[in-house]
Amino acid sequence: MESNIVNREESHKTKAAVTPTTDDAVGVPKSQEKDMHWYIAIVGNNAEKKCLGYLTARLEQLKESDRNYEVYLPTQKVLRIKSNGQRHYAERILFPTLIFIRCTNHTRLKEIAPLPYIHRFFINTAGKSENGHRPVAIIPDDQMESLRKMALGADTPISIESHVFHLGERVRVIAGNLVGLEGNICREPDNSTSLVVKMDVLGCAKVSIPQDLLQPLVEDKR
Repeated sequence: MESNIVNREESHKTKAAVTPTTDDAVGVPKSQEKDMHWYIAIVGNNAEKKCLGYLTARLEQLKESDRNYEVYLPTQKVLRIKSNGQRHYAERILFPTLIFIRCTNHTRLKEIAPLPYIHRFFINTAGKSENGHRPVAIIPDDQMESLRKMALGADTPISIESHVFHLGERVRVIAGNLVGLEGNICREPDNSTSLVVKMDVLGCAKVSIPQDLLQPLVEDKR
């Protein structure tokens, strides 16, 4: 028997450096944020935390004014209870083999893509092809902020779905750890409710939440 109780994320250490907690990723100065986007880097199996450490170590070696990317690994801290009653915490990676990097396209091509532990970048297969190549996938800033808020505050396990049918109205969380988070309501077969945050090319992140914590968003019809 095993049950999961979600807790706050904690920072973890690598041999290369002390990495940031996933809700407080090391980033670039505001003055350098123009033309930056969230890209999805594909890394090796079970190498996500090690690569996060490498990328963070690169940043720590630079002056703050020279830091030209931000890195984020979405995780959720869970308490696992084994059949013998023993308890231990584990950090569950929400998107295996993926690391999110916010940078300019120039930095991505010239500095990040050549790194030996970066296999390639996620492609938007639905995007318009140019010169026989599909465009690299980009996650909008607002979707990434919603994901980070969900990963930090959710007290039930987050599931990642390629798609979710029967999405309901758009809502905002009005109380609890996820207060202020916006998404779509989803009615589950057992009549429970979930909050769904879209992640474009990656599908969506879904977490169970009581309906009384949700408030419908009124659309501006002007």
